Amino acid sequence: MKHEIIELHDVQIIGMAKKIAFNEAKEECPKFWGEYVEKIIKPVVFEKQAPNALTDGRACSHSAESEQAPLCSRSIAALQKVAFDNGVGEFGLCTCDIPNHNCATCWEANFGACKNNTFTYIIGGIYKGGDVPEGMQLFPIHSGRWLKMHFEGGMKAFQEQYEKFHKEWLPAHSEFKWIPNSCCMEWYHGTDIQSPDYQCGVMMPLE
Repeated sequence: MKHEIIELHDVQIIGMAKKIAFNEAKEECPKFWGEYVEKIIKPVVFEKQAPNALTDGRACSHSAESEQAPLCSRSIAALQKVAFDNGVGEFGLCTCDIPNHNCATCWEANFGACKNNTFTYIIGGIYKGGDVPEGMQLFPIHSGRWLKMHFEGGMKAFQEQYEKFHKEWLPAHSEFKWIPNSCCMEWYHGTDIQSPDYQCGVMMPLE
């Protein structure tokens, strides 16, 4: 599998987050992406609305105290502006509170099986500064070296390539050591997710 070593230092991810049960991950993560595209990306890219068209400082008429609370049009516009300014959607990452683990061991033990624990899935981008609007959060990530894997076959092959990376490629390349209590990041680049040449993969923090 094509791979490279990159450096990320003092980086934070800004994004929208959702708690998901491990045994519902294969259904709920794509659903969350669909909601993000429908609310944030589609109006700007396909309906040609300016991402800052509604952000003139007036307050929304609701108080969103939970992730289930509906967002008013002004909040959505603020999210759209920050999303496009910071490339939100370039990365997907998971965090959880299970101690002494990494995403490889967590994936093997929990995904598709465990219904008692949840993880937080973040659709994010590299934070470039500025306000963090309601509905988004900042997430610090490992500062240092990362293994960046380039998957083949586009989004249609993502899950197959992801499993191959964890089950076959990584055990065969013991020179790459995963940092304990750390998360990996999915990465995405491009707009045509139906193309077999769509660029995507996973990034793993290294010791």
